[in-house]
Amino acid sequence: MSDRRRPDLLARLVGMLTFLAGLLVIAVVLKLAYGLFLDPTMGRGTEVASAGDPLWATMLRSFGALLLRVLLLLLGSISGSLIANKGMRLYVGALEAQRDHTDAEPN
Repeated sequence: MSDRRRPDLLARLVGMLTFLAGLLVIAVVLKLAYGLFLDPTMGRGTEVASAGDPLWATMLRSFGALLLRVLLLLLGSISGSLIANKGMRLYVGALEAQRDHTDAEPN
C-alpha cells in the first residue's frame, strides 16, 4: 500500500509545483504589464527622428514596438495559464488514481 502512495504523492507534488510555476509566470506577466502601463513614454518610443526620417515613420516604428510588447505579454499570459492548467490536471489525476486504487483494494 505504501508503495502505491509514494508515486501518487510525487505526482501530486509535481502537479502542485507545476501549478505554482504557472502562477509565477502569470504574476511576472502582470508585473511587466503594470510597468508598461506606468511608463509615460510608452507610445512615443525612445527614438529621435533624424533629419531625413519622416515623423510618421518614427511613429509607426514606435507603435510597432508597443504592439510587439503587448503581443508578447499576451503570449506570456496564455503560456502561464496553460502551465497552471496542466499542473491542476496532474494534481487531480494523481488524486483520482489514488482513489481508484483504494477503491480496488480488497479489505
